[in-house]
Amino acid sequence: MMLSRTCRPLFETISPALVAFMLVLAACGPTSPTPAQGAEYQPPESVTPAAAAVPSVEPTSDVVQPPSTPAAAAAAPRLPVPTQLVIPAIGIDASVEQLGLTTSNAMEAPKEWADVGWFSLGYRPGEAGNAVIAGHLDSTTGPAVFWNLNKLRPGDRVIVKAADNSERRFAVMSSEKYAVSQAPLGRIFGPAPASNLNLVTCNGTFDRNSKEYDQRLVVYAAEIP
Repeated sequence: MMLSRTCRPLFETISPALVAFMLVLAACGPTSPTPAQGAEYQPPESVTPAAAAVPSVEPTSDVVQPPSTPAAAAAAPRLPVPTQLVIPAIGIDASVEQLGLTTSNAMEAPKEWADVGWFSLGYRPGEAGNAVIAGHLDSTTGPAVFWNLNKLRPGDRVIVKAADNSERRFAVMSSEKYAVSQAPLGRIFGPAPASNLNLVTCNGTFDRNSKEYDQRLVVYAAEIP
């Protein structure tokens, strides 16, 4: 899955190279995870029964190594990294993996179906900007950590626990579904005057041939006191 080059100018403070792989969301299907244990698998209306197949990740071919941190965040002392994501409304209490890049310059995926992954080359939760946490929609055996992400509604709380035992609380503002090639990268990953947290997973129809979902679901949340 390649990103359109027309998406790249959306960033002013993040390297254009970073944009090229940001939505190569391996978070929709890893290579060798440990399946999560859960309730009976009931596919939603928008997902075909073939969703249990593991989508592949296609590396980009024209990127260079991005900066280690967003320029806006690098100017201030960094906040601690996230370690746990809690979303009471949909029963999520998940460990947070740190996601970087594969050797092919594609975004890594969480290694476990039940984990979520924070994009560590982006903003940290609590920093001014759009921090991103991604998770698997489903697995080879059934639902994964973000299976019920589409059930979140405005006002629902999202809690991020950090390595220093501190907590950041966010409130869901809205959610949007996008065709993969039409996702607004700046809004999802880019700079912002406030501290935002965006949760991302796959959505739509699973294509047996490409082994990929045709949409992304993004839940937008903003930090609250």
